[in-house]
Amino acid sequence: MSFWQLINLIALALLVLFARRVWVRSQRPFPLPPGPKGWPIIGSVFDVPKEKLHVAYMEIGRKYGSDLLYLNMAGTSLLILNSEEAANDLLVERSTLYSNRPDFPMLFLMGWDFNLAFLPYGNRWRKSRTLLMQQFSASNLKTWQKPILQESIYLFLKKLLDTPKEFEDHIRFLSGGTIISSLYGMGLFNDPQHGSYLELAKKANQSIAEAGIPGTYLVDNLPLLKHIPEWFPGAGFKKKAAYERGFVQRMYSEPVAWVKRNMASGTTKSCVVSRVLQEMQDDGAWSEEKEDFLKMASGTAYSAGSDTTAVTLTVIVLALVRNPEILQKGQAAMDAVVGPDRLPTFDDEGKIPYVDALIMEALRWRPVAPLGMPHHMVSADIYKGYYIPSHTIVFANCWAFLQNPETYGEDVAQFRPERFLNPDGTVNSTVPYPNAAFGFGRRACPGKAFAQCSLWLAVASLLASFDFARALDKDGVEIDPSTDCMDGLSSCPPPFECSIMPRSKAVQRAD
Repeated sequence: MSFWQLINLIALALLVLFARRVWVRSQRPFPLPPGPKGWPIIGSVFDVPKEKLHVAYMEIGRKYGSDLLYLNMAGTSLLILNSEEAANDLLVERSTLYSNRPDFPMLFLMGWDFNLAFLPYGNRWRKSRTLLMQQFSASNLKTWQKPILQESIYLFLKKLLDTPKEFEDHIRFLSGGTIISSLYGMGLFNDPQHGSYLELAKKANQSIAEAGIPGTYLVDNLPLLKHIPEWFPGAGFKKKAAYERGFVQRMYSEPVAWVKRNMASGTTKSCVVSRVLQEMQDDGAWSEEKEDFLKMASGTAYSAGSDTTAVTLTVIVLALVRNPEILQKGQAAMDAVVGPDRLPTFDDEGKIPYVDALIMEALRWRPVAPLGMPHHMVSADIYKGYYIPSHTIVFANCWAFLQNPETYGEDVAQFRPERFLNPDGTVNSTVPYPNAAFGFGRRACPGKAFAQCSLWLAVASLLASFDFARALDKDGVEIDPSTDCMDGLSSCPPPFECSIMPRSKAVQRAD
């Protein structure tokens, strides 16, 4: 394709988009939801800042006095849901219309087309998700995953005791290592594969945070650009995608191949992949398609589990460092139930409301995905008297829900676990659990129960074992770590330093 042929093709695409917009506007029976009027062809592209989109969408929505915000982004319709009521009405009650995903040209160029979080709603998605939910059911959680979590926490505490300055790496080890061990049977202790696959997940996941938001790259708005060669001017995204694809494809296929080799040699440990493969073989039901579903399900859990839980746990450490009074309350609650001579176990789960409140507050205060994952409408809809065009991309703005002062109090900017508790210290069931942090409807996180268990044991163990405080600079002045999380589909705190000191003898016996 020559340069001028490409220019003509782009011009034709823009003309078609403009003509389609004019035609659709003449056909709709109700007005669009409130939002900026925008400019011809480019729409509201310049009305929205490039940073902190979740905050910008919340503030623009308030300007229009509506929990629905409509934006035309160069021909692509965006609908932002700024209330949990709207999100439940559309994404849950009308999930048949709203469970699809938009195209992710850049992510798919990177190789993420296997991941359930990005897959279109359909047969491949349903079968892979069903497999994943079966393997992380309540019974399997108790039989298989909780023992691994308990084993992982001891090694995590030992690492934290030995090298506390590397706490962020240790948190990634805990979240990623646990899921890798559960999925693929890789040993937690001195298994070289374990560390290498943790690093592989870290490298692969770095590409999601930026490219997972539609529109970040020009190719997301003009998918035809994915066909241009890498040498073409402005095609740097193709080189980046090819580089990232190497990590993503390894993440998808290598761990399952490793389990199959171990099964053949009789050295595999029981894990999700080995149990599913063995069941296929025993039933004579193995097929390449079913193994592909297994790769998709395990690869999705591998990438998500290596990142999301680690971010929330890092947020909790950040909050404990900045709020010593909350740390003291949490430690007192732990001591009252567990005492000073042992570490918490899952037998203690549900008996320490302050730990539950602390986790809920972390999910509310700094959600991992503040804008949520985009949904894609399969056909037009009418809601609250507004017309929502077909193929609209819909975001449930979790940030707006979880920072709503009408729901969580006027001090929503503050980290305060007590908002979830009654005066007597029990959990206040009238304050909504921050479920928005796990998504909505058929697209809600299938690993929610596993994540909740992981967080509970980790937070309880940290409170029982360590004191946290601000780090000191060279002059002995306390360093106040920032709470301004970095942008992206996955939002995490910037790296920070802190002081971590053991507070119980039990943690020194954890190894």
